[in-house]
Amino acid sequence: MSPMDDKPPTQKPFVHMQWWLLLRAMARFETTMFLRTRYSQPKMVAIGVVGSFSLAVYYPIWAYLFPQPYENLPMRLICSATFIPLALLPWWPRRLRTHLPTYWYFAMTVAMPFFVGYMTLRNATPAWLMTHLACVMLLMMLFDIASFFLVFTLGSLLAALVFALSPDAHLHGQTMLEYIPLLLFGMVGGATCTVSSNMAEQSRIDALTAASNNIAHELRTPLGSLRIAARAVARFMPDLLRSHRLAESEGLPVPEIRTQNLHALERSIGVMEREVTYANTIIDMLLLSARPIGEVPLSPLSARDCVEQALRRFPYGSRAERERIVLSPNGDFALRGEETLVVHILFNLLRNALFHTDRAGKGDIRIFVEPDEPANRIRVYDTGPGIPPDVLPRIFNRFYSYASTSAGAGTVTGLGIGLAFCRAAMEHMGGSIVCRTNLGEFTEFILTFPHPDSGDRQ
Repeated sequence: MSPMDDKPPTQKPFVHMQWWLLLRAMARFETTMFLRTRYSQPKMVAIGVVGSFSLAVYYPIWAYLFPQPYENLPMRLICSATFIPLALLPWWPRRLRTHLPTYWYFAMTVAMPFFVGYMTLRNATPAWLMTHLACVMLLMMLFDIASFFLVFTLGSLLAALVFALSPDAHLHGQTMLEYIPLLLFGMVGGATCTVSSNMAEQSRIDALTAASNNIAHELRTPLGSLRIAARAVARFMPDLLRSHRLAESEGLPVPEIRTQNLHALERSIGVMEREVTYANTIIDMLLLSARPIGEVPLSPLSARDCVEQALRRFPYGSRAERERIVLSPNGDFALRGEETLVVHILFNLLRNALFHTDRAGKGDIRIFVEPDEPANRIRVYDTGPGIPPDVLPRIFNRFYSYASTSAGAGTVTGLGIGLAFCRAAMEHMGGSIVCRTNLGEFTEFILTFPHPDSGDRQ
């Protein structure tokens, strides 16, 4: 019997909850690491060049031109070397880019709070005190508050440990005591400005969301009018054509209408209907994404009915797009969810699959409905370009979007809310969504639903 089995039944949920909270906190921090790294990435090459050059070039300045009490060339060169991979970032292989956030935090910790902190403790001269304060300000510009305190604390503790272990180290107590109030003022002031910046950014996001909702609602009226006009044209077009032909047969002076013009009119009516349907679908998805999903009630559903409804209602760009999607002939299961949520999850997955396979110029899409014992699944599989390994861990992050090109490069596109909405909706229904992919071969999204009577949902 394992130690977990000896615990009282009431203690097991508590342990599970604590473990879940720890994993959730780690996941949020990892996401924060990625976001901060992504914001800093356009400047990383410049930071790498300046950092590696400055750390090496300042040695003769502080050693000979303006001699400081202590200098360490090997330590400088090691810290300078940590910047070189950042300077060479454009030449990183794709598989290494997955580890860029971790390396970015490591390089900043070693080069700034550790090295500068250690040299400040050894010298305690005005030049090093100002350098240390400048590094604190730079770190606050590069990181959010939580990440800053993590990087600064780890680097400073490591610097203090190395300083304490140095045999000839001497602490300049009075100077450091005088410096601490200035350092605290700089940190508090920087933290205040960072909070103000975050509040302004959140306010902009809230305003953008509200404006998007208003625009989406306002578009309903002209789209409805356009749909009515298209249906009216489609309804009266046959009568007009018969009248035109009758007038021609009677020899009346009416303009000639060519056959290709008639076909163009018929296609235009279909295009108008299709575009209105597509626009309304996108509006529905935006409004549903902005609505708190926790307020959506759940009820028993058939998985296959939801998939068939999604395939029937999806606004395809052409008949060829519909023919590229194949639903497995068998399989069904009961789930507890909300029909609109499930349909719009599938809409997002189908839209992404069609978009990426179109850009790649190849690929088919297959949907499988699979009842299983541990959990039931819906799989959306396409043989398109796949997702790069450095992009895969981030695709469910809100406001993150990526589109591959045939040349293998990547560009950010869209709002980046579709897959984030899918994950939130699946979690609300007690399920999950994961992605399997192999670059250049396939992409597969797996929707996992618990059995309705399993009681898995918290």
